[in-house]
Amino acid sequence: MVGGGNISIVIFVLSTLGLSSSVWAQSVKAYVDRNPVMVDETFRLVVEAEGVSSSDAPNLKKLEENFALLGTSHSQQMSIVNMKTSSVKRWVTSLAPKRTGMFTIPSIQVGNYSSLPLSVTVKEPSQVRGADSQRDIFLEAEVDSHVPFVQGQVLFTLRLVSAVPLQDGKLDDPEIEWGMVERVGKDSSYETIREGRRYQVTERRYILTPHKAGTQIIPPVLLSGSVPDERSQGSSLDQFFGNRRRSQSGDPFKSLFQTLRPIHLRSPKVSLTVKDMPADLNGRTWLPAKELILKETWSKDTANLDMGEPLTRTIVIYAKGLRGEQLPELAMPDQETIKTYPDKAQTNTAFDGTWVVGTREEKYAMVPTRPGSVTIPGIHIPWWNIETGQWEDAQLPARTITVQGTSLPELTPSLSQTSVRDSADSGSAHDRSPVQVESGNFFQEILHREANIWGWMAGVLLAIWVLTLAGWWWDRRRRSHRQTDEARAMVAQVTESERKAIQAVKAACLESSAEKTRTALLKWASLKQQGKPCLSLGTAARMLAAPVPNQADLEKAIWNLDRTLYTTTEPQAWDGQRFWETIQPVMTAKPPKIKNNNESLPELYLH
Repeated sequence: MVGGGNISIVIFVLSTLGLSSSVWAQSVKAYVDRNPVMVDETFRLVVEAEGVSSSDAPNLKKLEENFALLGTSHSQQMSIVNMKTSSVKRWVTSLAPKRTGMFTIPSIQVGNYSSLPLSVTVKEPSQVRGADSQRDIFLEAEVDSHVPFVQGQVLFTLRLVSAVPLQDGKLDDPEIEWGMVERVGKDSSYETIREGRRYQVTERRYILTPHKAGTQIIPPVLLSGSVPDERSQGSSLDQFFGNRRRSQSGDPFKSLFQTLRPIHLRSPKVSLTVKDMPADLNGRTWLPAKELILKETWSKDTANLDMGEPLTRTIVIYAKGLRGEQLPELAMPDQETIKTYPDKAQTNTAFDGTWVVGTREEKYAMVPTRPGSVTIPGIHIPWWNIETGQWEDAQLPARTITVQGTSLPELTPSLSQTSVRDSADSGSAHDRSPVQVESGNFFQEILHREANIWGWMAGVLLAIWVLTLAGWWWDRRRRSHRQTDEARAMVAQVTESERKAIQAVKAACLESSAEKTRTALLKWASLKQQGKPCLSLGTAARMLAAPVPNQADLEKAIWNLDRTLYTTTEPQAWDGQRFWETIQPVMTAKPPKIKNNNESLPELYLH
């Protein structure tokens, strides 16, 4: 009995060991390659499962709440120990943290088995490694000013610093809801040494134009790509040789079997405090700039100009820190003795490496109509100096034009009278022979026939000319009708677009939405400018300017709308119904009739 009991105990122990071995043979474990990690770098999650079927795979959906899944690789390893075959499957997933903090990777299920939960700490880069110089690749972000003005310039620079080669790199553009973003210039690359380590630097620049005052955030910008994987587990050949190869120095196969790992970097966020427009704006156009200059040129000497002789005046507005579309339109009133014909303004925006440089060029053809002296008034544009924080004036001085009078010359040409004398040859009369008479008649008949032929040919040519003239007239009339129809269709289309734009402004006003009203009003102004974008309420206000009884109320309404949009205090109620009642008469007014160019130009004098 004792022996039998011992045998039973041994069998029970062996059965228990066999059962435990079976349980251990079917297990799942998960681990990360490093912990803690930085928020702007990636790390790898490794899931290993033993004894699972070929169709089983881990479910990683729960990780997407806190991490971005950048890709998963799969491998399988077979081993034979004591004539027993075992199989281990491995899934390696690259993860990118979405935010800082302490996160839990929940149990990962493969088939009927699950792994234990993991805890991962995600920190800011400065909390993990200290100096950036110890990192292989990272992003930097900076602005030229942390306290810009509304509608002013912010130069935003993104800098990629890398000590390792980057493959398939993609850098997103910044996205903000409180302003406009425009990429300027070309990417620049250079090398630098930081604390004894050489880096390749690539810079990309953007111009940000804030539309709202207050504290604003430039969110992190994402960089994705691949870099050499220094933490690689090695290739299958490396795993086959094991410690034998790792013990050798100067591994010649390292570059041959080197793998890549994806990266998911983010730039640091940047905080701005956008300052509002000054309280003493008082109807002035808001132009925050570093520099604003007015220049003018004249095509001729204005001190000695003949009456009727045209000259051209060219005025250029040059501004650092403003786009060409933000510069105001100049008002050039007519003088009593000079007719002024403005040309279409030309705007341009460039970048000098630090500032956007906007220019606006306006040309005026000026024709004196009476002799004497006339003074062209000066021009001044108030603008806000963002460096000194004060108002300044860009000015052009007044200019006096002296017109010399000339009388119209008398055109009385005289005709010279010449006397025609008939001279008769005196001579004796000779008798003519019949042959001479017949030959004379013969030649007269030939001349008569040639005259008939030439007359017939002249008639044919005249008929052809008349037919050509009739055909030309008919074709011109047909083209004129077609062009008239096309012009009418185009006018109808433009009128319909403007009608819809006005309806959109009305709907936004009745909704009492200041933001929607601004958008609809700028769209209407863009249509009035023949598709040229209107970027500010100041431009729309100038387009609405007209000699109407409620001109002061109109300017005040536009000003209140602008203040409502860009105020830094608590939002106030805005009366959209009253705003619409103020601007409706101007927006729905019929345009004035255009005079014929032939009637508008004065007659030029002859010299």
